[in-house]
Amino acid sequence: MNELLDYFKNTISISPEIESKLNEIIKEKNLVKGEQILTDNSIKKEHVFVVSGCLRSFFKTEDGKEHTIQFAIKNWWISDYITLYTDNKSVVSIESLTHSKVLIIDNSKVEKFYQEFPQFEIIQRKNFEKRISALQKRILSLLALTAAEKYNQFIEDYTEFEKIIPNYQIASYLGITPQSLSRIRKERIKN
Repeated sequence: MNELLDYFKNTISISPEIESKLNEIIKEKNLVKGEQILTDNSIKKEHVFVVSGCLRSFFKTEDGKEHTIQFAIKNWWISDYITLYTDNKSVVSIESLTHSKVLIIDNSKVEKFYQEFPQFEIIQRKNFEKRISALQKRILSLLALTAAEKYNQFIEDYTEFEKIIPNYQIASYLGITPQSLSRIRKERIKN
């Protein structure tokens, strides 16, 4: 819980009243490697803040192929935003790639919290703006970059991910095959 307070304290001062209210609405959960906190075709309207470890959101096609949408590490948020903001069931699953600690806040409690403390709505709007910008950058790279360029950008933007995420999941995130990723890595070593 202190981790989330520290995260917010970087932006605003936290009164004892706000701290108390946050403690009331946040659930702490420790996850083991491989544990899913959201499965596809469910409805869980929750915001998930990563305290430690690494999580990923992904979806599976009918033929069982996995497509990674997002990775999240310390101080990152992750959710199924379609389910969070619509009445649709989730299309993604969220799993822990390592032993992880997360803080979970139900969306209905977040909305009430915003009403009581409007300054937090501004903070979260800023966070969403960053996420939307990152999502647009990701979409553009998927559409316009070569496989090698996608990987180079991934390494430049997310150096810490390569150390903890399996190769096949990195390939899934980049929209390439694991074999292509291996070839790209070999080429990088040669150069």
